[in-house]
Amino acid sequence: MLEYKKENCINCGLCEKVCPFGAIEIKEGFPAINDNCTECGICAQKCPVNAFHMEQDKIRNQRTEEYRGFWVIGLEKEGEPLNKVTLELLSTARKLADEKKEKVTLLIKGFGECENWKREAQRTGCDKILLIPCEHPGYDAKLYTDAIECAVRCFKPEAVLFPATVNGRDLAPRVSGRIGTGLTADCTGLSLDENGDLLQVRPTYGGSVMASILTPEHRPQMASVRPNVMEIHWTDEEREIETAYLEDFLPTAEDRVTLIECLEKNNVFADLTEANIVIAGGYGLKNKENFGRLFRLCDKLNAAAAATRKAVDEGWAPAEIQVGQTGTTIAPDLYIAFGVSGALQHTLGMKNAKKIIAVNHDPAAPIFDICDVAILGDAGEVLEECCKILEHKEA
Repeated sequence: MLEYKKENCINCGLCEKVCPFGAIEIKEGFPAINDNCTECGICAQKCPVNAFHMEQDKIRNQRTEEYRGFWVIGLEKEGEPLNKVTLELLSTARKLADEKKEKVTLLIKGFGECENWKREAQRTGCDKILLIPCEHPGYDAKLYTDAIECAVRCFKPEAVLFPATVNGRDLAPRVSGRIGTGLTADCTGLSLDENGDLLQVRPTYGGSVMASILTPEHRPQMASVRPNVMEIHWTDEEREIETAYLEDFLPTAEDRVTLIECLEKNNVFADLTEANIVIAGGYGLKNKENFGRLFRLCDKLNAAAAATRKAVDEGWAPAEIQVGQTGTTIAPDLYIAFGVSGALQHTLGMKNAKKIIAVNHDPAAPIFDICDVAILGDAGEVLEECCKILEHKEA
């Protein structure tokens, strides 16, 4: 039970400001609690003089006991297959849910039967697909935020996982801010601690420290997870997957953003997280002209271009294609590295590639310790020769 000790109160008004339910009003200089109070305990936590008091165990239990299940947010368009990162998150959610004997739900926007999504989600162990009934094309931040807030308040999931993609990084903090819970961004690991809380691991201080973060007193626990850091686990278990619509959600007419045009991205700068072939350039390419050759080679081989942090810092390549601990994490079928030394900061972002071919002039380069094929030579010269061979074949 929430207790208020008037003799301790200093009339600062902080309790009225922090109450998320408008349950505290300042009357005649002192706080008065109205019927909106849910005994969430936030006022007790924020009060600097302990004028409000509630046992911490009671606060925690009230916030956590009603929340069950693990959710994954899908940001695919209807008709598209589920992205690799969505399948990774569903597999991770299944593993966590099994430890607590709970269910996994995929929340995604769409109409119709969505049979393709059902088949793919079912193979990862998903129990339910909850559809946001809206025909609005593409990504709409306000629509998704409103819908997820509505769904979370209706169904009370224990944890919500977002893909740490461009749109996912935009959406996750909006939702956590709207609901009033914590968010750990760009996680590289998820597990459960001894209390069953979600242990969220992410790099910090430029990747030099791995931080373990808990959200013990708020629900749902929210995290965004980098693509290609989790594994997809397919299951042969026959599992019925339920499909339902978020019936309580009605999209509002207000729309602050108007979609004018969608332009197809050049394949060279395509989504690195989904690419099967990636060709990367490092500081060993020496100049911007060589990166121009690398981009042309990518175009001819239908590959995505990547770069190391040092090459990006030199201005030879755009930041959006940086791979590494402070860039994108990838797991292509084939990774070709021109002039990449193999520093830990970079290799942490591409170590899951199935096959690695490295070109470097330094026989002691660390990249040679992890590659499948090593080519000793000047990266710029080898790259130029590769381009000439392809041009000759096309002629």
